[in-house]
Amino acid sequence: MRRLVPRTLRSRLFAGIAAAVAVSIVVTLVAGALLTRRSLEQEALRSLGRQVDLIAAQRSAKAAAPEVGSFLATEQERLTILTPAQAELLLPAKGAAAVRGKTTATGSVELHGTRYLYAVRRNGTEALVLLRTAHSQASDWTPFLVGLGIAGAVGAALAALVAFVLARAVARPVSRVAAASRRLAAGEDPGELSETGAGEVATLAASFNHLAAELSRAQDAERAFLLSVSHELKTPLTAIRGHAEALSDGVLGEREAGAVIERETGRLERLIRDLLDLARLRRRSFSARAETVDLGDVARETVERYEQQSRRFEVTLSAVIEPEALASGDADRVLQAVSNLVENALRCSPKGGAVRVLASPERLDVVDDGPGLGPDEIAHAFERFYLWERYGNDRPVGTGLGLAIVRELAEAMGGSVEVRSVPDVGSTFSLLLPPAVVEVARSTHAVSL
Repeated sequence: MRRLVPRTLRSRLFAGIAAAVAVSIVVTLVAGALLTRRSLEQEALRSLGRQVDLIAAQRSAKAAAPEVGSFLATEQERLTILTPAQAELLLPAKGAAAVRGKTTATGSVELHGTRYLYAVRRNGTEALVLLRTAHSQASDWTPFLVGLGIAGAVGAALAALVAFVLARAVARPVSRVAAASRRLAAGEDPGELSETGAGEVATLAASFNHLAAELSRAQDAERAFLLSVSHELKTPLTAIRGHAEALSDGVLGEREAGAVIERETGRLERLIRDLLDLARLRRRSFSARAETVDLGDVARETVERYEQQSRRFEVTLSAVIEPEALASGDADRVLQAVSNLVENALRCSPKGGAVRVLASPERLDVVDDGPGLGPDEIAHAFERFYLWERYGNDRPVGTGLGLAIVRELAEAMGGSVEVRSVPDVGSTFSLLLPPAVVEVARSTHAVSL
């Protein structure tokens, strides 16, 4: 036969509390009954002692002649007048000693299979023995036993009610957390749990709320990361497609187009490796090397990469390069960031407009003739989806991640970004990088001399 075991936390708590209370009540009732019986028996013995003393005093006052062998009985008590020798034989050692010492003694004795409570007193040449059956004494404490039983039953009922309320109070918050966990696992919003109640329950609710918030942030970061990767994969693919079309149309030579396609394929392979590494390491950011980068080469390569696309947009794309335009960073990441800025500028510039890539020491600027940004928009220009949500229906915009990726790449290389813009005139997006490693080394060497 299958054993029935409580399965829910509420039922287990109720069973545990009820069992503990039941054991406590039983122990209390047994101890109370024993103590009550003992107290009543001691009180009965004291009563017998007082009665036998009173009888002895009355007989002495009347100077009554000895009536050895007399036997007086009531419904519950029996008085026997014996010689001291007979009393010593009848009673146990304690009673016999009292007879010899002419003192009063009480106790219990068994006669003919019946247990009696006795009191004995030596009175001259006679011994007064007062007996009371133990059975009659048991009837005296029966009401007390009934009262204890009723009190125990009432206590057990109240304890069961309290156990049920406590079990429900403890189990209800846990049930809420369990239900919220199931909703969270199903992809639903579990809502924020109330962090009230006992310390442990509040801690449990707070831990779940923290877990749900962290999971939500992780999911948002995961979605943003996937969007970022898809955005970055699109850039080299666009360049490869544009040069492949130019090669097919005969606009570019095989060697020139092949070099660009090979270079962009290499960058595409790096992005894919980054994606695989990030998946293995469970990270959500790109790595960046620290090396000396010629920003002039980056500007020229960017113009070359987007030359075909600028023709389709009918926008002039050019590069202006200052001497010694060096910085510290990751060449591929710098090209990736500037490519995002150029792509954004080409998309926003009107037909016949111009986009310029300016390379100077530790700085790359992308200047466009687009509609520009308002003063209140400049501070949010590099936030994810900000411009996309603001101008997605009015301007040709991308996924809303390009500028945010530029800022992340700049910060990964120890740099920063900034934007200057005038509405209806144009914008300048800037990538600021740390000084070149070579320049830092020369400066340190000069100081040491």
